[in-house]
Amino acid sequence: DSDAVVVTAVKLADDGSGDVVVRFHEAHGARTRATLTTGFEVAEVTVTDLLERPLPDAAAPRRDADRIAVRLRPFELVTLRLRRR
Repeated sequence: DSDAVVVTAVKLADDGSGDVVVRFHEAHGARTRATLTTGFEVAEVTVTDLLERPLPDAAAPRRDADRIAVRLRPFELVTLRLRRR
C-alpha cells in the first residue's frame, strides 16, 4: 500500500510446498512502512534470503489474517515466505 515499495516477485516456493514467496524492496531511499495484503489467510510468515532459506535472526513481520505490516530501510530488499492457512 506504499508507493515507495515495489513488489518484484510473487511466486510459489521452489520446494513445491505450496507456500507463496513475495519479494519486494524500498525504492525511494527512505525508511518506510507498508502493508502487504494477500488474497488468502496467512498461517505463518517467514523472512528468507534470496534462495528462500529462513533467516533465523530476522523477526517475522506483524500479521493479521491477510494483512502483513512491514518496515523497510532505504533500498532494503525483503523476501517473505507465506504459508497458507
